[in-house]
Amino acid sequence: MVRIDGITKKYGKATVLDQVSFALDCSTYGLLGPNGAGKTTLFRIMTRLISSNGGTITIDGREKELSIGYLPQKFGAFRSLTAREQLLYFAKLKQRKHDSINWEEEVDRALELTNLTDEKDKKCGKLSGGMVRRLGIAQAILGKPDLILLDEPTVGLDIEERARLKDVLLQLRGTCPMMISSHIAEDIASTCLQTIVLDKGKVIYSLEGRSLTYSALADVEIGSVHILILSVRYSKHFRAFKQIGHIEDADGTRWLKVLSLTDTLPEDVTAQPIIPQLEDGYLYLLAKE
Repeated sequence: MVRIDGITKKYGKATVLDQVSFALDCSTYGLLGPNGAGKTTLFRIMTRLISSNGGTITIDGREKELSIGYLPQKFGAFRSLTAREQLLYFAKLKQRKHDSINWEEEVDRALELTNLTDEKDKKCGKLSGGMVRRLGIAQAILGKPDLILLDEPTVGLDIEERARLKDVLLQLRGTCPMMISSHIAEDIASTCLQTIVLDKGKVIYSLEGRSLTYSALADVEIGSVHILILSVRYSKHFRAFKQIGHIEDADGTRWLKVLSLTDTLPEDVTAQPIIPQLEDGYLYLLAKE
């Protein structure tokens, strides 16, 4: 088990991470949070690219250097190399720590897991953006690491490539602890078995042993709630609700999308209940902070 305990990071007077703690077993975890929440900084500390101002990272109770497979937000490939040549290059970099591995077979395994076998002889400069992201995941899983960290793996991908990438991530479940960061709740819900929500450098929510769904968010954080569409003319009641967005009808009428924290509404309020979505619960969590 990998344990993160009290990780803190400061830049001058600004605290970017504040006593971040959680544990990772052989499962797939989502690190969910808005842009600027501290997700990338946390990953860079876990990979030891930067140092923290406090806290420890241990594996099975001992502080030792972890073998980590890491996909950064911006992953670049040598355009003149083929996909397989690119992975063999990364394999050479990892060879010092894993002398016993047959790297030719390991590269072929990574290509197969990421559905890139048919593209292995194609120059990286000819690969689509989605293929390059999958190639980035392939290099991350080389050498059977202790932990896999994927930072915003779906960023910039179209719907079709996002679906392909999610299929790859589902295939990797259970191979080792894996953490996927994203600011998109749906991406985490569709690929991860457990979820940690990070905002303003703090863990504000942790779903241990449960997948990310609206009902899970509601049960743990909100209680009995209603999602409502509320006309803006009821402004005097705004404090009774948590605003999580707005909707504009075709005729130009503006409505507020809100969460009601009680089962009853003020008598002079007319509201229309709607089916809650995952994003509604997530936005509520962020609004609480």
